[in-house]
Amino acid sequence: MGDASRYWTLVRIDAGGNRKIQEIPAAKSFYAQVFDRLAEDDDVPDGDIQRQLLHLYRHSSDDIVLLTERCLLCFLSWILEQGCMQLERNFGQDHNFTCSDLFPYVLDDDGKLSPAGSYECFSRQILQSFDSQQSSLATWAMMKVKQHPELNRFLLECGVYLISDWAILNDTQPKQLERILKEFHLFSDSAIQEAQCLLRSYHAVYRLQRLQQIRRRVRSKCTEPTTQQLQDIAQLVKTDTGRLFDDVTVIKMLKKLATQLREYRIHVRGGSFPAKSLDAVHGVKSNSLIEEIPADTNKLLEESDELAEFLRFYRHQFQICLQQALAKVTESRIRQLSRKKGDKAQMFLTALELSQCQKLAMKEIAEFLGMRAQDAVTKLLKLKDLRTDVQQEMLVILKDSVKEKAKEYADIQALKNLDEQLTVVLLEEIIRMMENSESQSRTMKDHLKSDMFAERLCEYLQTRKTN
Repeated sequence: MGDASRYWTLVRIDAGGNRKIQEIPAAKSFYAQVFDRLAEDDDVPDGDIQRQLLHLYRHSSDDIVLLTERCLLCFLSWILEQGCMQLERNFGQDHNFTCSDLFPYVLDDDGKLSPAGSYECFSRQILQSFDSQQSSLATWAMMKVKQHPELNRFLLECGVYLISDWAILNDTQPKQLERILKEFHLFSDSAIQEAQCLLRSYHAVYRLQRLQQIRRRVRSKCTEPTTQQLQDIAQLVKTDTGRLFDDVTVIKMLKKLATQLREYRIHVRGGSFPAKSLDAVHGVKSNSLIEEIPADTNKLLEESDELAEFLRFYRHQFQICLQQALAKVTESRIRQLSRKKGDKAQMFLTALELSQCQKLAMKEIAEFLGMRAQDAVTKLLKLKDLRTDVQQEMLVILKDSVKEKAKEYADIQALKNLDEQLTVVLLEEIIRMMENSESQSRTMKDHLKSDMFAERLCEYLQTRKTN
């Protein structure tokens, strides 16, 4: 298939969500009339082809406009597919999604010459908003893929936030940074001051030059700082701190700061991000961007044998504490519902099993229970509240048990230092489990991680039946 065929073949998904190629005969015939000298397998110059099609699209009769639009929409479908494949290549493996999960958000063109009703497919929205004076059609389409609201919400659920490190640093203010590092990352005052100094130096060099480019109407994406910019940033940091770093160290510090800001943004937008796991922690490290506290400040996980033993205990205890928290919170909910009219408690247990164990949709559960609508099931289950209550209860139980075990390894001072760190690490790990469970309930995707919350809940419900 030559490049020209992209203007009369459409990439779309069928009712089953599978990718398919659909030829549009009317578009093929029209293309042949306009570009009668080009063979199907010619290496087509897209810029020339699109300029002529766009001219016809904007300055022709209605019939010609519809045919021209259809050729351009076919071309856009191939670009949108490439955009999804690029996102999979960049993030899919680490964040557990494939391009097939992304296609439904952008490949919604039905191939008709005119839209049915008031609905406009994504590619038609792209075409209508395109300004040929600003960029090429392909570049504009790729940018719009990365700005797609629903696609971005899905990516956030997977832990992907599509803004470069340099753009994040550009639009973060030092005062805002202080609040984020203090309240979200629990940084010390000295670490916050280091981060603010680095950010101010970055703004004085990189952001200033970026703003100057924009004023000259030179627009481009935020690229990695040049060696000269990094050296200038290092000089400003030296002026404030008296410490000079090479450009390699400076860029590592900037990327680390951007990662911390990215994690916060994903969190506040309702997404999930890779939290630090106890399985990966061999020592409690400083939040400092410039240097890390030597590992000997934390005696708890110093020796490899002790680490292995401690992690075995922790993994086992995590499961036990989850089961205990589930039992306590579920029984509390049952007692509350038992005081209400009707058999609310039993309906709750049945709905919970159908939702979490049999993975039925709320609409199906409503039909099974004879309830008026799926929102009645949602109100009965209150899954978000259930997860929050289990999370809070589990944190208390797990932290107490882990601290008790830590007494076998740590001295008193080390335990004091560990207390706050444990709260952060354990809460992150519990939240990560809950977020995965919520994603599973919402999307039912096979590629997501196993739902530990649902698995333990189903075990508890089954045990409750047999007792």
